[in-house]
Amino acid sequence: MAALGLAPALGSESTPVSALEVARALGALQAQDYGSGVWSLGVRSGLTLAEVEQAVERREVVRTWPMRGTIHWVPAEDARWMCQLLAAPRGAALATRYAQLGIVEGDIELAGRLFEEHLAEPMSRPEVIALLVDAGIDPTDQRAYHLVGHHCMTGLLCQGPVIGKQPSFVLIDSWVPHSRKLSREEGLATMAERYLRGHGPVTEKDLAGWLTKPLGLVREALSLVEQQVTREEVDGRVWLSHIHGPGDGCVNHSARGALGHSGVHLLPQWDEFLLGYKSRDVTLPPEHFHRVVPGRNMVFKPTLVIDGEVAGTWRRAQRSRQTVVEVTPFVPLGAARWRDVERAATAYGRFLGVDVEVVRLDPDGVA
Repeated sequence: MAALGLAPALGSESTPVSALEVARALGALQAQDYGSGVWSLGVRSGLTLAEVEQAVERREVVRTWPMRGTIHWVPAEDARWMCQLLAAPRGAALATRYAQLGIVEGDIELAGRLFEEHLAEPMSRPEVIALLVDAGIDPTDQRAYHLVGHHCMTGLLCQGPVIGKQPSFVLIDSWVPHSRKLSREEGLATMAERYLRGHGPVTEKDLAGWLTKPLGLVREALSLVEQQVTREEVDGRVWLSHIHGPGDGCVNHSARGALGHSGVHLLPQWDEFLLGYKSRDVTLPPEHFHRVVPGRNMVFKPTLVIDGEVAGTWRRAQRSRQTVVEVTPFVPLGAARWRDVERAATAYGRFLGVDVEVVRLDPDGVA
Protein backbone atom coordinates (compact mmCIF):
# COMPACT_ATOMS: atom_id res chain seq x y z
CA MET A 1 0.00 0.00 0.00
CA ALA A 2 2.84 2.39 0.81
CA ALA A 3 4.76 1.61 -2.38
CA LEU A 4 1.56 2.06 -4.41
CA GLY A 5 1.16 5.57 -3.03
CA LEU A 6 -1.98 4.69 -1.07
CA ALA A 7 -1.12 4.35 2.63
CA PRO A 8 0.17 6.84 3.27
CA ALA A 9 -0.98 8.50 0.07
CA LEU A 10 1.61 10.36 -1.97
CA GLY A 11 -0.49 13.49 -1.53
CA SER A 12 -3.55 14.69 0.32
CA GLU A 13 -6.17 17.43 0.15
CA SER A 14 -3.94 19.71 2.27
CA THR A 15 -0.65 18.74 0.62
CA PRO A 16 -1.37 17.43 -2.88
CA VAL A 17 1.29 16.18 -5.25
CA SER A 18 1.19 16.52 -9.02
CA ALA A 19 -0.19 13.92 -11.40
CA LEU A 20 3.30 13.81 -12.90
CA GLU A 21 4.80 12.81 -9.54
CA VAL A 22 2.31 9.95 -9.24
CA ALA A 23 3.01 8.70 -12.77
CA ARG A 24 6.75 8.84 -12.18
CA ALA A 25 6.42 7.10 -8.81
CA LEU A 26 4.49 4.12 -10.20
CA GLY A 27 5.98 4.06 -13.70
CA ALA A 28 2.56 3.78 -15.36
CA LEU A 29 -1.06 3.43 -14.23
CA GLN A 30 -3.56 1.38 -16.22
CA ALA A 31 -6.29 3.65 -17.55
CA GLN A 32 -8.30 2.20 -20.41
CA ASP A 33 -11.45 3.52 -18.71
CA TYR A 34 -11.20 7.29 -18.30
CA GLY A 35 -13.22 7.58 -15.08
CA SER A 36 -11.26 4.78 -13.47
CA GLY A 37 -7.95 6.19 -14.68
CA VAL A 38 -8.42 9.71 -13.35
CA TRP A 39 -9.43 8.35 -9.92
CA SER A 40 -6.26 6.23 -9.87
CA LEU A 41 -4.35 9.51 -10.03
CA GLY A 42 -6.72 11.34 -7.71
CA VAL A 43 -6.76 8.80 -4.87
CA ARG A 44 -2.96 8.97 -4.66
CA SER A 45 -2.34 12.67 -5.26
CA GLY A 46 -5.01 14.56 -3.34
CA LEU A 47 -5.98 16.29 -6.59
CA THR A 48 -9.55 16.81 -7.76
CA LEU A 49 -10.85 15.65 -11.14
CA ALA A 50 -10.59 19.22 -12.42
CA GLU A 51 -6.97 19.41 -11.26
CA VAL A 52 -6.07 16.10 -12.90
CA GLU A 53 -7.58 17.35 -16.16
CA GLN A 54 -5.58 20.56 -15.78
CA ALA A 55 -2.45 18.42 -15.50
CA VAL A 56 -3.37 16.86 -18.85
CA GLU A 57 -3.89 20.31 -20.35
CA ARG A 58 -0.47 21.33 -18.99
CA ARG A 59 0.95 18.26 -20.74
CA GLU A 60 2.38 16.71 -17.57
CA VAL A 61 0.82 13.29 -18.15
CA VAL A 62 -0.77 11.57 -21.13
CA ARG A 63 -2.75 8.43 -21.81
CA THR A 64 -1.29 6.12 -24.41
CA TRP A 65 -0.53 2.44 -25.20
CA PRO A 66 2.95 1.77 -23.76
CA MET A 67 2.51 -1.90 -22.82
CA ARG A 68 0.16 -4.85 -22.50
CA GLY A 69 -1.80 -3.55 -25.48
CA THR A 70 -3.86 -1.26 -23.27
CA ILE A 71 -4.00 2.38 -22.18
CA HIS A 72 -1.96 3.77 -19.29
CA TRP A 73 -1.17 7.12 -17.73
CA VAL A 74 2.52 7.88 -18.17
CA PRO A 75 4.69 10.97 -17.76
CA ALA A 76 4.30 12.92 -21.00
CA GLU A 77 8.06 13.25 -21.37
CA ASP A 78 8.41 9.44 -21.28
CA ALA A 79 5.53 8.46 -23.55
CA ARG A 80 7.48 8.05 -26.76
CA TRP A 81 10.42 6.02 -25.51
CA MET A 82 8.15 3.83 -23.36
CA CYS A 83 5.97 2.97 -26.35
CA GLN A 84 8.92 2.36 -28.64
CA LEU A 85 10.66 0.15 -26.07
CA LEU A 86 7.75 -1.78 -24.59
CA ALA A 87 4.76 -1.76 -26.93
CA ALA A 88 4.39 -4.44 -29.59
CA PRO A 89 2.39 -3.05 -32.52
CA ARG A 90 3.76 -5.82 -34.75
CA GLY A 91 3.21 -8.62 -32.23
CA ALA A 92 1.68 -11.94 -33.21
CA ALA A 93 -1.56 -11.37 -31.28
CA LEU A 94 -2.23 -8.05 -33.01
CA ALA A 95 -1.25 -9.47 -36.40
CA THR A 96 -3.89 -12.15 -35.93
CA ARG A 97 -6.48 -9.57 -34.93
CA TYR A 98 -5.59 -7.33 -37.89
CA ALA A 99 -6.05 -10.29 -40.22
CA GLN A 100 -9.46 -11.02 -38.69
CA LEU A 101 -10.49 -7.41 -39.25
CA GLY A 102 -9.00 -7.17 -42.74
CA ILE A 103 -6.52 -4.47 -41.71
CA VAL A 104 -3.63 -4.54 -44.19
CA GLU A 105 -0.31 -2.74 -44.25
CA GLY A 106 -1.69 -0.17 -46.67
CA ASP A 107 -4.38 0.80 -44.15
CA ILE A 108 -1.78 1.25 -41.42
CA GLU A 109 0.46 3.38 -43.64
CA LEU A 110 -2.42 5.51 -44.92
CA ALA A 111 -3.73 6.11 -41.40
CA GLY A 112 -0.25 7.15 -40.31
CA ARG A 113 0.01 9.70 -43.13
CA LEU A 114 -3.43 11.08 -42.29
CA PHE A 115 -2.52 11.43 -38.62
CA GLU A 116 0.78 13.16 -39.44
CA GLU A 117 -1.07 15.62 -41.69
CA HIS A 118 -4.11 16.39 -39.52
CA LEU A 119 -3.32 15.76 -35.84
CA ALA A 120 -0.95 18.61 -35.03
CA GLU A 121 -3.74 19.72 -32.68
CA PRO A 122 -5.95 17.40 -30.61
CA MET A 123 -8.80 15.87 -32.59
CA SER A 124 -11.72 14.09 -30.94
CA ARG A 125 -12.36 10.41 -31.56
CA PRO A 126 -15.41 11.05 -33.81
CA GLU A 127 -13.33 13.49 -35.86
CA VAL A 128 -10.53 10.93 -36.22
CA ILE A 129 -13.04 8.31 -37.34
CA ALA A 130 -14.46 10.75 -39.89
CA LEU A 131 -10.93 11.38 -41.15
CA LEU A 132 -10.47 7.67 -41.77
CA VAL A 133 -13.86 7.34 -43.47
CA ASP A 134 -13.12 10.23 -45.82
CA ALA A 135 -9.93 8.43 -46.86
CA GLY A 136 -11.85 5.22 -47.63
CA ILE A 137 -10.88 3.27 -44.48
CA ASP A 138 -13.64 1.25 -42.84
CA PRO A 139 -13.60 2.20 -39.10
CA THR A 140 -16.15 -0.35 -37.91
CA ASP A 141 -15.57 -3.42 -35.71
CA GLN A 142 -12.79 -1.61 -33.82
CA ARG A 143 -10.70 -1.01 -36.95
CA ALA A 144 -10.36 2.67 -36.04
CA TYR A 145 -9.41 1.72 -32.48
CA HIS A 146 -6.65 -0.59 -33.69
CA LEU A 147 -5.29 1.89 -36.23
CA VAL A 148 -5.10 4.67 -33.66
CA GLY A 149 -3.70 2.29 -31.08
CA HIS A 150 -1.04 1.08 -33.52
CA HIS A 151 0.25 4.59 -34.08
CA CYS A 152 0.19 5.31 -30.37
CA MET A 153 2.30 2.18 -29.81
CA THR A 154 4.86 3.37 -32.35
CA GLY A 155 5.20 6.68 -30.51
CA LEU A 156 3.57 8.79 -33.22
CA LEU A 157 0.40 9.67 -31.28
CA CYS A 158 -0.87 10.00 -27.74
CA GLN A 159 -4.17 11.05 -26.25
CA GLY A 160 -4.76 14.72 -25.59
CA PRO A 161 -7.37 16.32 -23.35
CA VAL A 162 -10.99 15.25 -23.35
CA ILE A 163 -13.04 17.18 -25.89
CA GLY A 164 -16.62 17.30 -24.69
CA LYS A 165 -16.93 13.75 -23.41
CA GLN A 166 -14.72 12.24 -26.08
CA PRO A 167 -11.03 11.31 -25.92
CA SER A 168 -8.78 13.15 -28.31
CA PHE A 169 -5.63 12.17 -30.18
CA VAL A 170 -2.64 14.28 -31.16
CA LEU A 171 0.90 13.94 -32.48
CA ILE A 172 3.34 13.49 -29.61
CA ASP A 173 5.78 15.86 -31.32
CA SER A 174 3.13 18.58 -31.31
CA TRP A 175 1.71 17.95 -27.84
CA VAL A 176 4.67 17.06 -25.65
CA PRO A 177 7.11 19.96 -25.21
CA HIS A 178 10.05 17.70 -24.41
CA SER A 179 10.36 13.97 -25.03
CA ARG A 180 13.22 12.28 -23.23
CA LYS A 181 15.49 10.08 -25.32
CA LEU A 182 16.73 7.00 -23.50
CA SER A 183 18.85 4.16 -24.75
CA ARG A 184 17.44 0.64 -24.56
CA GLU A 185 19.43 -0.06 -21.40
CA GLU A 186 18.45 3.25 -19.80
CA GLY A 187 14.80 2.57 -20.57
CA LEU A 188 14.86 -0.94 -19.14
CA ALA A 189 16.63 0.27 -16.01
CA THR A 190 14.15 3.12 -15.56
CA MET A 191 11.14 0.83 -15.83
CA ALA A 192 12.60 -1.78 -13.47
CA GLU A 193 13.55 0.86 -10.90
CA ARG A 194 10.17 2.62 -11.02
CA TYR A 195 8.25 -0.64 -10.85
CA LEU A 196 10.18 -1.88 -7.84
CA ARG A 197 9.89 1.45 -6.06
CA GLY A 198 6.22 1.90 -6.94
CA HIS A 199 4.92 -1.66 -6.53
CA GLY A 200 7.32 -3.63 -4.34
CA PRO A 201 7.66 -6.16 -2.94
CA VAL A 202 7.21 -8.06 -6.19
CA THR A 203 8.39 -11.19 -7.96
CA GLU A 204 10.15 -11.44 -11.29
CA LYS A 205 6.91 -12.82 -12.73
CA ASP A 206 5.03 -9.75 -11.50
CA LEU A 207 7.33 -7.48 -13.49
CA ALA A 208 7.16 -9.80 -16.50
CA GLY A 209 3.36 -9.70 -16.37
CA TRP A 210 3.27 -5.92 -15.92
CA LEU A 211 5.44 -5.40 -18.97
CA THR A 212 4.18 -8.49 -20.86
CA LYS A 213 7.79 -9.38 -21.56
CA PRO A 214 9.70 -12.66 -21.20
CA LEU A 215 11.59 -13.41 -18.01
CA GLY A 216 14.90 -13.12 -19.84
CA LEU A 217 14.28 -9.46 -20.62
CA VAL A 218 12.99 -8.85 -17.10
CA ARG A 219 16.14 -10.34 -15.58
CA GLU A 220 18.24 -8.18 -17.87
CA ALA A 221 16.34 -5.10 -16.68
CA LEU A 222 16.76 -6.08 -13.04
CA SER A 223 20.48 -6.68 -13.53
CA LEU A 224 20.82 -3.05 -14.63
CA VAL A 225 19.55 -1.87 -11.21
CA GLU A 226 20.95 -4.74 -9.14
CA GLN A 227 22.55 -2.40 -6.60
CA GLN A 228 19.08 -1.02 -5.79
CA VAL A 229 17.39 -4.40 -5.31
CA THR A 230 16.97 -6.48 -2.17
CA ARG A 231 15.80 -10.08 -2.38
CA GLU A 232 14.15 -12.18 0.30
CA GLU A 233 12.57 -15.61 0.11
CA VAL A 234 9.23 -15.97 1.89
CA ASP A 235 7.17 -19.18 1.67
CA GLY A 236 9.13 -20.36 -1.35
CA ARG A 237 8.82 -17.11 -3.31
CA VAL A 238 11.64 -14.66 -3.90
CA TRP A 239 10.40 -11.12 -3.28
CA LEU A 240 12.18 -8.12 -4.74
CA SER A 241 12.12 -4.66 -3.17
CA HIS A 242 13.80 -1.34 -3.84
CA ILE A 243 16.40 -0.41 -1.23
CA HIS A 244 14.79 3.00 -0.86
CA GLY A 245 11.21 1.77 -0.97
CA PRO A 246 8.79 1.64 1.99
CA GLY A 247 10.25 -0.34 4.85
CA ASP A 248 13.82 0.21 3.56
CA GLY A 249 13.65 -2.97 1.50
CA CYS A 250 12.60 -5.27 4.34
CA VAL A 251 10.00 -7.80 3.24
CA ASN A 252 8.49 -8.24 6.68
CA HIS A 253 5.10 -9.53 5.60
CA SER A 254 3.42 -12.28 3.67
CA ALA A 255 1.29 -9.93 1.60
CA ARG A 256 1.50 -6.55 -0.08
CA GLY A 257 -0.52 -4.69 2.52
CA ALA A 258 1.06 -2.04 4.67
CA LEU A 259 2.78 -3.06 7.89
CA GLY A 260 -0.06 -2.71 10.41
CA HIS A 261 -3.29 -0.92 9.55
CA SER A 262 -3.51 0.94 6.25
CA GLY A 263 -7.13 2.02 6.44
CA VAL A 264 -10.03 1.88 4.02
CA HIS A 265 -9.87 2.76 0.32
CA LEU A 266 -12.39 2.81 -2.50
CA LEU A 267 -10.18 1.96 -5.46
CA PRO A 268 -11.14 2.24 -9.13
CA GLN A 269 -11.98 -0.57 -11.47
CA TRP A 270 -8.60 -0.70 -13.20
CA ASP A 271 -6.10 0.08 -10.49
CA GLU A 272 -2.46 -0.88 -10.03
CA PHE A 273 -3.37 -2.41 -6.66
CA LEU A 274 -4.58 -5.49 -8.57
CA LEU A 275 -3.65 -4.90 -12.21
CA GLY A 276 -0.04 -4.12 -11.36
CA TYR A 277 0.74 -7.73 -10.41
CA LYS A 278 0.73 -11.18 -11.92
CA SER A 279 0.10 -12.79 -8.53
CA ARG A 280 -2.94 -11.31 -6.82
CA ASP A 281 -3.64 -13.96 -4.21
CA VAL A 282 -1.87 -11.98 -1.49
CA THR A 283 -4.28 -9.03 -1.81
CA LEU A 284 -7.40 -10.67 -3.26
CA PRO A 285 -8.42 -13.85 -1.39
CA PRO A 286 -8.98 -16.55 -4.03
CA GLU A 287 -12.43 -17.37 -2.63
CA HIS A 288 -13.55 -13.82 -3.49
CA PHE A 289 -11.99 -13.57 -6.95
CA HIS A 290 -15.28 -14.33 -8.72
CA ARG A 291 -16.96 -11.45 -6.89
CA VAL A 292 -14.39 -8.95 -8.18
CA VAL A 293 -14.10 -10.49 -11.67
CA PRO A 294 -17.53 -12.11 -12.07
CA GLY A 295 -16.98 -13.10 -15.70
CA ARG A 296 -13.43 -14.30 -14.99
CA ASN A 297 -12.56 -12.26 -18.07
CA MET A 298 -10.24 -9.67 -16.50
CA VAL A 299 -13.05 -7.10 -16.26
CA PHE A 300 -12.70 -6.00 -12.65
CA LYS A 301 -15.19 -4.28 -10.38
CA PRO A 302 -14.09 -1.28 -8.30
CA THR A 303 -12.82 -2.59 -4.97
CA LEU A 304 -13.24 -1.83 -1.29
CA VAL A 305 -9.79 -2.36 0.22
CA ILE A 306 -9.33 -2.66 3.99
CA ASP A 307 -5.85 -2.86 5.50
CA GLY A 308 -4.28 -3.90 2.22
CA GLU A 309 -6.77 -6.63 1.27
CA VAL A 310 -9.78 -6.55 -1.04
CA ALA A 311 -12.79 -6.72 1.27
CA GLY A 312 -15.65 -5.88 -1.07
CA THR A 313 -16.77 -4.06 -4.19
CA TRP A 314 -18.49 -0.76 -4.90
CA ARG A 315 -20.07 1.15 -7.70
CA ARG A 316 -21.05 4.72 -8.44
CA ALA A 317 -24.67 5.29 -9.37
CA GLN A 318 -26.85 8.29 -10.12
CA ARG A 319 -30.23 8.51 -8.45
CA SER A 320 -32.16 11.51 -9.65
CA ARG A 321 -29.76 14.34 -8.83
CA GLN A 322 -27.91 12.42 -6.10
CA THR A 323 -24.60 10.63 -6.63
CA VAL A 324 -24.47 7.46 -4.56
CA VAL A 325 -21.74 4.95 -3.85
CA GLU A 326 -23.14 1.45 -3.32
CA VAL A 327 -20.72 -0.60 -1.20
CA THR A 328 -20.94 -4.39 -0.95
CA PRO A 329 -18.51 -5.90 1.59
CA PHE A 330 -17.67 -9.58 1.49
CA VAL A 331 -18.49 -9.91 5.19
CA PRO A 332 -20.56 -7.65 7.48
CA LEU A 333 -18.72 -4.52 8.64
CA GLY A 334 -18.88 -2.96 12.07
CA ALA A 335 -19.89 0.63 12.75
CA ALA A 336 -16.29 1.88 12.91
CA ARG A 337 -15.47 0.37 9.53
CA TRP A 338 -18.58 1.88 7.97
CA ARG A 339 -17.45 5.28 9.25
CA ASP A 340 -14.13 4.66 7.48
CA VAL A 341 -16.04 3.81 4.30
CA GLU A 342 -18.00 7.06 4.65
CA ARG A 343 -14.73 9.00 4.87
CA ALA A 344 -13.37 7.25 1.79
CA ALA A 345 -16.58 8.06 -0.09
CA THR A 346 -16.36 11.69 1.01
CA ALA A 347 -12.85 11.85 -0.46
CA TYR A 348 -14.19 10.40 -3.72
CA GLY A 349 -16.99 12.96 -3.74
CA ARG A 350 -14.49 15.78 -3.18
CA PHE A 351 -12.51 14.45 -6.15
CA LEU A 352 -15.63 14.54 -8.34
CA GLY A 353 -16.82 17.87 -6.92
CA VAL A 354 -20.14 16.45 -5.73
CA ASP A 355 -21.75 15.31 -2.51
CA VAL A 356 -21.83 11.52 -2.27
CA GLU A 357 -24.22 9.32 -0.29
CA VAL A 358 -23.11 5.83 0.75
CA VAL A 359 -25.63 3.04 0.28
CA ARG A 360 -24.75 0.08 2.48
CA LEU A 361 -25.41 -3.29 0.92
CA ASP A 362 -25.07 -6.59 2.73
CA PRO A 363 -22.70 -9.28 1.39
CA ASP A 364 -25.53 -10.55 -0.82
CA GLY A 365 -25.91 -7.10 -2.43
CA VAL A 366 -29.14 -6.18 -0.63
CA ALA A 367 -29.61 -2.73 0.92
